[in-house]
Amino acid sequence: MSPPAAKVTVLESSEVAPPPGSVPESSLPFTIFDIAWLYAGPVQRLFFYPFPHSSGHFLDSLLPTLKSALSLTLRDFYPLSGKIRLHPGSHDKYELHYVEGDSVSFTVVEHDGDFDNLSGRPGCEYARLLHLIPQLADPDNGRRPVTAVQVTLFPNRGVAVAVTVHHSACDGSSSTRFISSWASRTAAGSGKAAPAPALPFFDRTMIPNPSDVYSRFCSNFAVDAQTTESIKMNLAPPGSILGNFTINADQLRRLKEMASSKSKYSFHCSTIAVTYAYAWVCLVRARGYPEEKHLYLVFAGDCRRRLQPPLPTEYFGNCIACYIVEAKAGDLAGEDGFTTAARLVGETIERLKRDPLEGMDNWPEKYREIRMQQPFIVAGSPTFKVYDVDFGWGRPVKVDVPSIAWRGAMSVSESRDAGGGVEIGLALPKQEMDEFGVQFSQLCV
Repeated sequence: MSPPAAKVTVLESSEVAPPPGSVPESSLPFTIFDIAWLYAGPVQRLFFYPFPHSSGHFLDSLLPTLKSALSLTLRDFYPLSGKIRLHPGSHDKYELHYVEGDSVSFTVVEHDGDFDNLSGRPGCEYARLLHLIPQLADPDNGRRPVTAVQVTLFPNRGVAVAVTVHHSACDGSSSTRFISSWASRTAAGSGKAAPAPALPFFDRTMIPNPSDVYSRFCSNFAVDAQTTESIKMNLAPPGSILGNFTINADQLRRLKEMASSKSKYSFHCSTIAVTYAYAWVCLVRARGYPEEKHLYLVFAGDCRRRLQPPLPTEYFGNCIACYIVEAKAGDLAGEDGFTTAARLVGETIERLKRDPLEGMDNWPEKYREIRMQQPFIVAGSPTFKVYDVDFGWGRPVKVDVPSIAWRGAMSVSESRDAGGGVEIGLALPKQEMDEFGVQFSQLCV
């Protein structure tokens, strides 16, 4: 039986902006890395923290620091306060534009639901998390907001902090740097020791940006925008469960040994390779695809340090290429499916490490073709260190990426438990989730 509907009360709805006069009017032009995500929708991250105090205590003692720290962080990450717009006089040159007065919506709500259940493992119904996630406001005079924040209070139990960022504004590396910087400033403002946040790097002159590739991204995605929206909605069926699974360090070691010993090919058997392969094979076996069906795994590769010349890790924006792996369902579901998948993923990573811009001229058509195949997409990375995001209340007990529910995606992060494990998140109908769990437990024993 489903739990009764939770009562949600809005305590505050406001706007948070950089300090007045701290940021001049500015525009960041979209590159090919940004325009590729124009119709991809926002990415949502949801952090759960234990907080055994009343809502009144939070509002009086912590909320002012939380908001002032956000304002100072937006001074540094000012494009996230701004809006997406077409450059004046252009029909396809998009940019992130900031002008004095631009801000981020900030909502505080009180929730009478069960914090332990919502933040527990293996997971809960996706629909029950919707009240915790802020939505981006509608465009205003052609300018589209890119960031929204919501803080949800569970009196005497916990706090959930959710941040929604439109993917065309920045990738996961940039958005988690922004959230980590906000958390560090909040902790420092509350008198807790916290590392000084690194400032973002905005110079885009070193990004390759061939105009014909950019223009083809615009034309292809504009035609497909409505189709893409319908696909997204169809990927979150009623009753979907947002579940979490952990591959611990010992299991990772054994998976690497298995893939290396059984493969006839030489490839770098990394943690990422075996994690992606492991999850992909479990899902294929759980769904029981026809053997001849072609399936696709898509994951992002950070290009910052691989460009020539390389960009600093603090580069703000999107700087990721899509790595695409193709295989037949029968090859993945068979006895050697995991080894096959690990080799394909590993070889793809090594090839694109050598040339992250491989095939750039064909990216618009390639991305469009793959997107329509409804691939299995990976969101996030263990390198983002989301479980180190501490606002001064301790480490989160769980971090979810609810937006995977309509992306058909899997989220990946480091394991909350120390020791080098990996945590994956999935959004699946309950029957599929149960079958995935069975496959997961059988594959890594």
